[in-house]
Amino acid sequence: MTANSPKQWLEIAVEVAGIDAEVAADVLRQACPGGVAMELGHRLDSVLDAYVVDGDAPALVKAYLPASEEALRVRRSLQLALKAAPLQQAPRWRRSRRLKEESWRDSWKKGFGVQRAGRSLIVKPSWVRYEVRDADVVIEIDPGMAFGTGQHATTAMCLRAIEERVRSAMRVLDLGSGSGILSIAAAKLGARRVLALDIDPQAVKATRENVAANGVEGLVEVREGTLEGAGDHRFDVIAANISGLTQERLAPLLAASLTPAGTLIASGFLEDAVGGLTKAFERTGLRVEETREDGVWRAIIAVKHGG
Repeated sequence: MTANSPKQWLEIAVEVAGIDAEVAADVLRQACPGGVAMELGHRLDSVLDAYVVDGDAPALVKAYLPASEEALRVRRSLQLALKAAPLQQAPRWRRSRRLKEESWRDSWKKGFGVQRAGRSLIVKPSWVRYEVRDADVVIEIDPGMAFGTGQHATTAMCLRAIEERVRSAMRVLDLGSGSGILSIAAAKLGARRVLALDIDPQAVKATRENVAANGVEGLVEVREGTLEGAGDHRFDVIAANISGLTQERLAPLLAASLTPAGTLIASGFLEDAVGGLTKAFERTGLRVEETREDGVWRAIIAVKHGG
């Protein structure tokens, strides 16, 4: 390739079960600077009267890296990494293809469009135009190296619960902020203060950028760190879209970090984790009000006694 020729990218694609899409995407993100896109199946939700992600349908995960001899080595390494990943079904690799710069820009954006989460929340990338309706609350998130574009079922369930639970002047914690999408939603829905925590420096960077792009940097504080290091703050709503095992371990601290009558929105786990999490939360004095499902994924809404 000469200095004057267009830069080329290698598109690598793998078909996985919908339940495995985010795990596969996380693996690919670690080595693909050109971005990762997920093409997920959707179904019509009769309650919301909108299409939502179908976690039971197959998904295509695409990733992009500069085309070179090194790219082929990276692809082989990613194949080995996915074999070792906790996938529910074996991945099926598609043939790789080379793309010129302009084709790459168009290709990886195809998997992202306008999504409705709940009654009023709208999630869209910056390059898509959307005619705002009176009740719409628009969150602009460009897909990048951090989890959370609204596509994944766990993110969508958390967004819907935040819309229902967050009220004006509330204090909100977003534990495992990823892209910052839940923090931005809480701020735009009226929270007076939001703390976004993540242990991944890339996620912290993405959250800060997205918070600024959505004009809520005055309401959202972004930190790298864990709940243990968050201090003695109390929150009216905590949204935790992280692994079930981590939440089970943190259950006492999550409960202690809630105000009386505060709400925990927990997601990021499957059906087999619900029983253990319910017991762990209830041992701390939380009352589980409901368990929600979206495809194979689950969310728990729990409220602290005392209100």
